[in-house]
Amino acid sequence: MNYITTNIRLPEDDYLSLKEEAFRKRKSLSAVIREKLSTKKPSEDYTQKIINLKTDWFTEKNYEDYRKMRSEIEERSKRYNW
Repeated sequence: MNYITTNIRLPEDDYLSLKEEAFRKRKSLSAVIREKLSTKKPSEDYTQKIINLKTDWFTEKNYEDYRKMRSEIEERSKRYNW
């Protein structure tokens, strides 16, 4: 993959937040920004299916995984106004 170098201006709060995330994930600032730029919005249909999924047949482990995935989707929906 070819990369292009560019300069951008960010609010200081966003910059510090990204730097902190990069430190926590042990990645470069550039890698964190690329990751965020490449994150695609899931289809509305998929998001609603996950949120409204009937869970009465799940094992305890399935339910634990589902709750984690659902909370991540809900968090992203709020963050990115999906």
